[in-house]
Amino acid sequence: MSFYAKTFVFDGTASDSYGLFCAKKDSSGIDASPLGSEVTIIEDYVNRRETPYFYGVLFNSKLMFPISFFSEDPIPRERVSEISRWLFGLPTYRQLKIIQDDMGDIYYNCMLMQTSLISIGNQVYGFECIVVCDSPWAYGKDFTYTKTSATGAIVVYNNSDNSRYTKPTITFTFSEDRENVSIQNTTDTGSSAMTFTSVSEDEVITVNTDLRIITSTAELIQDRFNGNYMYLVQGNNAITVTGTIDTLTIEYTPARKVGS
Repeated sequence: MSFYAKTFVFDGTASDSYGLFCAKKDSSGIDASPLGSEVTIIEDYVNRRETPYFYGVLFNSKLMFPISFFSEDPIPRERVSEISRWLFGLPTYRQLKIIQDDMGDIYYNCMLMQTSLISIGNQVYGFECIVVCDSPWAYGKDFTYTKTSATGAIVVYNNSDNSRYTKPTITFTFSEDRENVSIQNTTDTGSSAMTFTSVSEDEVITVNTDLRIITSTAELIQDRFNGNYMYLVQGNNAITVTGTIDTLTIEYTPARKVGS
């Protein structure tokens, strides 16, 4: 753990509430911590060829790092139980925010695992555990792009640290009936347009491109949707809207490779 902060917020509760702060049991002043950029190379060697055929990479490792929490005073056993219910053994990932100046909008979506008590004599003074994130990185502040009367060419900037696709949630709002409305990211070479053959007055369509879930306030949306999904690449994305979308909203949570 290489944070210099003392306080943290886990699942919306500040460590100050329990008198806990981040620290190390011992330190040499030199620290190495994971950044969250590891990939597995997919390639294949064949006979009489010195270099392999390269097929791509996989992000198949989660960001994990140790962290310790201490109290200046001994922690009573009933308080140990209360802290354990707050931090450990939870059924889902929760947000961990480290409160330091350069991590203001950054959080880890994680579970705290492999927990141990830190005791001096017979008194409990802290906990040590492993932070296991749901991905190879932390996350930044949610990004929202909104365009009214969207038609023709627009540009959406993607500042995520994920070098692969960022998969946004896209919301389309229409004030009147329209035919053949589509949206396409032309920066994403080879991708196809996301098209609706018809939309109705006051219809709101929401597309979660990550989970590939599409919902609408009108019926039979799957019958009117061509099944293509639009993703974002890093940097500027040149997007073409065919027809008119009264309100177009594109939302995503950027990956942040800040390590630990």
